[in-house]
Amino acid sequence: MADRKKRTREHVIADLSVNHVEYHVLKAGHTMETTRKDYGYDGIVSTFDSLGRAESGVIFVQLKATDSISQYRRSHGFSFPVSKKDIDLWCDESYPVYLVLFDAIAEKAYWLYLQEYLTKNKIAPLSIKGKSLAVRIDDRNVFDSTTLKVWRADKQKALRRLRGSSHS
Repeated sequence: MADRKKRTREHVIADLSVNHVEYHVLKAGHTMETTRKDYGYDGIVSTFDSLGRAESGVIFVQLKATDSISQYRRSHGFSFPVSKKDIDLWCDESYPVYLVLFDAIAEKAYWLYLQEYLTKNKIAPLSIKGKSLAVRIDDRNVFDSTTLKVWRADKQKALRRLRGSSHS
């Protein structure tokens, strides 16, 4: 057989991570559009109220998948490197951006609200030395269908901030 392009394990687990997150987003009554070109966001979540009406704003998702999550394991969570370029982008984003770390072996995912994490830890892009920053993801932040309640609330806070600043 001629030398053909190959579907690697990395491709498979990346697709599994999208499937895992999208399944829970759909189960919670919302939608997720995956991006064909990844420039810092793998998915964009649109939310709907209890009557199925579209809500303003969006939620951005960056997915990372691994077969060896133990390499990132720290006490009560994970330490995962993210690029400074992504952090620069996310810090300027008005709507919430979540990092989701998918454990392909256990088929379990963990999430981190990136802007909140950076703010709480007083991390500014200019203060980052090097090309990446290891962020800490709490292992109690298991991603499932109930996570969308938290994410929607964070999006609503962002909308209130935006609306408040536009009325100034």
